Amino acid sequence: MLANWILVEASSRAAFNEAQQRWSHLVQFDGFIAQVGGWVESFPAKAGILAIWRDFSSYRQSLETDHNELANQAGEAYGRIESSIASVIMQISEPDPRSLGESARWLRISDVTLQPNSSPIFVARQTEIWNPVLRSAEGMLGALICRFDRNRDRFLGATFWRDRAALGHFQEVVFPDISKQAGMETYMKSLVSYHFALESPWRLVKAA
Repeated sequence: MLANWILVEASSRAAFNEAQQRWSHLVQFDGFIAQVGGWVESFPAKAGILAIWRDFSSYRQSLETDHNELANQAGEAYGRIESSIASVIMQISEPDPRSLGESARWLRISDVTLQPNSSPIFVARQTEIWNPVLRSAEGMLGALICRFDRNRDRFLGATFWRDRAALGHFQEVVFPDISKQAGMETYMKSLVSYHFALESPWRLVKAA
């Protein structure tokens, strides 16, 4: 599976909300699985969008059809856009992203850049330490761990949450202790986290 992570500086929240609903046609593409997004907490003009595709060829097909026309129509609502592609290398708790797209109310995105050649220890610590903690975390519905295709030292973690209270407890109580246990400072160069409530009108889930 493939994850497309998009960060957008919105020129107007109202116009962006309207423009985002024009992408409902994505469910018609073979290989599209789900897309969710929302306004990034603490950055009211920044939107985060996560789309899941079966593979790169299906994602590319969407770009080669009417993607550019729709993007141009929505241009007045969009400011700066950052779009990245990552391959899903682990799934935690829930194997079907469609279920996560339908049931989650909050999303936490962790954008991690490692020290050079540190990916083996990152993957090992993720498997041995973080995955069991995430599986047992109250309100954590499922997670995807992805590796960016153009930077082998950069990873993306997407955790789907039942509500803000469950995410808040994880951030404030669980994360600090487990990050010390995992020795993150020894192999991690940078970590940027984004938290946002999922906007229902932006939610696209392809039927099984």
